[in-house]
Amino acid sequence: MPSYAVIGASRGIGLEYFRQLAARQDSTVFAVVRNPAGSAHLNVAIAGLQNVHVVEADVADYPTLEHAAREISYVTGGKLDVLIHVAANVIMKGFDDYDNMDELDAEFMVTYKTNALGPVHPITVFLPLLRIRASSTRKIVVLSAGAAESKFNLIFEHARMAAYGMSKAAALIATTKFAVKLKDEGFVAVSLNPGFVDVSGTRSASANDKDREAIAVFGDRSAAEFGATFALTSPEASVSAQLKIIDGLKPPDNGLHLTRDGAEWAPPS
Repeated sequence: MPSYAVIGASRGIGLEYFRQLAARQDSTVFAVVRNPAGSAHLNVAIAGLQNVHVVEADVADYPTLEHAAREISYVTGGKLDVLIHVAANVIMKGFDDYDNMDELDAEFMVTYKTNALGPVHPITVFLPLLRIRASSTRKIVVLSAGAAESKFNLIFEHARMAAYGMSKAAALIATTKFAVKLKDEGFVAVSLNPGFVDVSGTRSASANDKDREAIAVFGDRSAAEFGATFALTSPEASVSAQLKIIDGLKPPDNGLHLTRDGAEWAPPS
């Protein structure tokens, strides 16, 4: 029975990963979330399911991840097949949206710890479980974003999401470092770009109207200038496509930055 750990499964893309993996009756799925009691959408999704487990941990708090690894190990007999890291702190602000540099520094540091070090922490703590996998291919998937790429930001003239883009760029490099480190052990570690996904249905209530409007305008502009493939898509469609990629990952894919269509990621020309 394959086992999956989805890091950041309380809403949005992570929640949809959880839903679709849980529908695979031969799988065991772990939703690793910071606040299980407050994850209203996740709690609805798990109702009546027998092959799922909700585990509390914060990617910015390593001891909580150690505890989560012990919980998962107890259920699976010490192994894990696939690690999917989705958790991220999405900050829409640009450099000019802060009142002062101290405010900018503080938010950037929090975002960096969540988005850049966030993938490093669970990958590190779950490595012993991933290494026990019976087959020759061990899979680590970290969700990336166009905002992490220089050319993307230049083409779209996208000055906002500064902390998010910078920290996700660091996460992209971190995933590549793991790919290099683990290649001789049969691992496949990839960054996977989900595309522009409409997660408003489970988006945090704290998201303000300005941010929601910015996301909608960005999606509309992308579709108008670069075609339908850059329009906002549903979590269901995006995750379904991503899982096809994950299911088919092979050793030659190790270290790649992939789109949800399975191609190497590149900005529109």
